[in-house]
Amino acid sequence: MGPFYVNLLARTQKSTQQFVGEIGLCECCSHLVDAYAKERFAESKKELDALLSDESLATVPFLILGNKIDISYAASEDELRHFMGLTGLTMGKGKVNIERPLEVFMCSIVRKMGYGDRFK
Repeated sequence: MGPFYVNLLARTQKSTQQFVGEIGLCECCSHLVDAYAKERFAESKKELDALLSDESLATVPFLILGNKIDISYAASEDELRHFMGLTGLTMGKGKVNIERPLEVFMCSIVRKMGYGDRFK
C-alpha cells in the first residue's frame, strides 16, 4: 500500500483545501471522528463532505474511524454513520464498491483496538 492521508481535524488549523493540495496522489484517505464528542459531528461532517466532494479524490477509498468507543455514551457505528450522512453509502464490511470503497469502523486508539487491520 502506498501513501494514505489521515484527516486530523482537531489537531490542525489547515483547511481541507490545503490538505487536498498537499496529499497529491494518495491511495486511501482516513477520516478520524471523535465518537464521544457528538457536539462536533457537524464540524466533522463538513470536513468529510468537502473531502468526498473533491474531484481529485473521486476514486480514492475512504476509511472513517469512529474513535473513543472505550468511553460510555460514545456514538455507536450506526449513529456515526447516520450523523455523517453515510447511511446507504458505505459498502458493507467485506464487500468492495468499485467506484469508491467507503466504510465506517469503530475503534479505540487508547486501547489499541479496531484500527490496525483497517490500514491493510
